[in-house]
Amino acid sequence: MKLDWLDNDSRAQAFTFYKAFMPHARIAKKEALCVVYFGELTEQASKTQTIEHQTRQERKSLLLEDRQIAAAARIRPIGPYHLLTGLLVHPHLRGQGLGTSLMQALAPTLGAAPSFLFCEAELTAFYHGLGFMLPNNPPSELLQLQRRYQTQGKQLVLMHYQEESST
Repeated sequence: MKLDWLDNDSRAQAFTFYKAFMPHARIAKKEALCVVYFGELTEQASKTQTIEHQTRQERKSLLLEDRQIAAAARIRPIGPYHLLTGLLVHPHLRGQGLGTSLMQALAPTLGAAPSFLFCEAELTAFYHGLGFMLPNNPPSELLQLQRRYQTQGKQLVLMHYQEESST
């Protein structure tokens, strides 16, 4: 799977994608943002089916140079750590393994620095299967962020990425 890393001047389409399917997301300039386009997926049947089910306005709002975003993810630097955030798969493509493929493509980036994510409890098994574990000694920066989420009523689980070769 080919990841396209977008610079700050090339993110308009990604903003539209997140606004449409994850409206609470706020993309920060300091975050690294990658996308996967429909045209770069190997399963052309999924592409055709998704486009047929979209209205003309939905297609128009997500098109850029005839490429439509199928999935995206962001990595936020927090001190020396990476925080994976905003993993998003187009709703018409969910349940087809695209999220797993995206995470596998992100593995080299996640392995380049200690990497973490916050997820809802029901997603821990998914992320565990991709190399994330509950951290033994989480960094204070991330514990502080977790406490802030909890005061907002968000019960999120902190997980740490462990490269497969080290497990």
